[in-house]
Amino acid sequence: MKIFDNHVHLTSSSLDFFVKRFTKEGGTSINLVNLTESCFSLDEFSKKYDETISLGKRLRDKGLEVVVSIGPYPVNYIEMKEKIGIEKTMDIYRKALDLAIKLIEEGSANAIGEVGRPHFETSVENMEESNSIMDYIFQMTADKDIPVILHTESLDSIGMCELMKKAKRNGKNSLVVKHFSSPIFSENCEIVPSVPAGRSNARAAPWGKAGFFLETDFAGDENNPNFVLPADSVPKRVTMLIQEGVGQDRIEVSMNFYREFYRLD
Repeated sequence: MKIFDNHVHLTSSSLDFFVKRFTKEGGTSINLVNLTESCFSLDEFSKKYDETISLGKRLRDKGLEVVVSIGPYPVNYIEMKEKIGIEKTMDIYRKALDLAIKLIEEGSANAIGEVGRPHFETSVENMEESNSIMDYIFQMTADKDIPVILHTESLDSIGMCELMKKAKRNGKNSLVVKHFSSPIFSENCEIVPSVPAGRSNARAAPWGKAGFFLETDFAGDENNPNFVLPADSVPKRVTMLIQEGVGQDRIEVSMNFYREFYRLD
């Protein structure tokens, strides 16, 4: 059975640690998401994208099925603006987005993410500028078959729908994921919730239906392996559900959704 973790960060040094923990419990597939916190120039973003794509190849060589997601992290924008000003930052940030889209169109990666806006309280100006960037992301992917993985503050159903309205105003009618989502499996206006793979979230999920993901948001640090969630959380939740009587066929329907969503079939 395919067992997919929709949000994993890895470094070269943490790759073997993750693979061992994940596959030991039955994990087969992941969405590898880049870490760009240290990027402050287009060249640095480019190198990080290439590094993430290379890590994806190494994971495939070890037997995993890998979706690769690349793009500039929202908090980068705020830190860059403080260092080099709004005009240069906006230019670099948009060029970093354009480069990510180019690499996806060329087949080197599968999705853009995680992108969006800060998850913490910040100035009105920062939020307005981040929302403007999000508009740009939706516009640039609107007529392309490119999934967008959003990092934002916590949202309820109303917030999810407001976000999807924003996407649709910019021509993006589907293929939008809310990373680290609350367990909002309906009344979300078709944003795909990617929920942390805790026990309660796994039990609440509508197994047997497509349209949601489980994730660990594993942070890529083998020295702090339980930060957010441990590497083996998703396959362990699948084992738990089967032991509690959820049919494997129902789990497979939901787990296999990633193949359609990320255009792997």
